[in-house]
Amino acid sequence: MQFDRTVQSRPITLSASTESQAYALFAMAMALTVIGAYIGAQFATAIFSAGLHFILLFAQLGLVITARWWMEKTPLNYLLFGLFPVFSGIVITPFLSAVIIGYSNGPTILINALAATGFMAGAAAVFARTTSWNLGIIAKGLFLALLGLIAFALLQIFIPALRTQQFELLISGGGVIIFALFTAYDMQRVQRMGQMGANPFMLALSLYLDIFNMFLYLLRFMLVLSGQRR
Repeated sequence: MQFDRTVQSRPITLSASTESQAYALFAMAMALTVIGAYIGAQFATAIFSAGLHFILLFAQLGLVITARWWMEKTPLNYLLFGLFPVFSGIVITPFLSAVIIGYSNGPTILINALAATGFMAGAAAVFARTTSWNLGIIAKGLFLALLGLIAFALLQIFIPALRTQQFELLISGGGVIIFALFTAYDMQRVQRMGQMGANPFMLALSLYLDIFNMFLYLLRFMLVLSGQRR
C-alpha cells in the first residue's frame, strides 16, 4: 500500500523536542498497527464481507491528503493520526492471513520479514545519524522512483504477462530498496527538521509509511523467493 509522500509542514511551538515527539508518535503508530491487525483478524468475516476494508483504505488516503490541515489541530491530530495505523492494521489483515494460510512456511516468512524490516530500519537509522551526506539530494530521485514503482505495479494488474516470478522479484526488490532509502532520508529529516521545530506528526507519518511499505515489499520478496504454497 503506497501513499502520496508530499505532505508539507509548518512550524509549531512545542514544549518537548520535536525529534523525540516524532519518534514517540511513530512508536505509538506501530503499536496501533498491531491492534488494528488484531481487530481485523477477530472480525475479518464481518469487515471483509461488507467491503469495509475498501472504505478504510479510502479513509487512509483521505487522511494523508488532508494531513496538512489536521496535523496542526489539537486534539484532532492525535485522534486522526491514531486512526491511520489502526486502519492500516485492519486493511493488511487479508494479506497476512493469505501468507499464513496459503503457504506452508508462511509464518516463518512473516517472522523473517518482520525481523528484516527491523534490521534494515536500524541500519538506516545508523546511516542517517553517522553520514555526512545530505540525503535531501536524493529526495526527488526517490519520489520519481516511487512513481515508477506504482506505474509498474499497475501494469502488473492489467497485463497478465507481467505477473511472472521475475517481474514480481523486480517490483518487490525495487520496493525494498526505495523504501529503505526513504527510511534513511526521513530519519535524517527527523533529526534535522526536529531541530527547527517541524511538525512531529508529519515526520512520524512519513517514517511510518516508509517502514510499513518496506515491510510489505520485503514480505512479497521473500514469498516469491522462498514461499511454499500449500
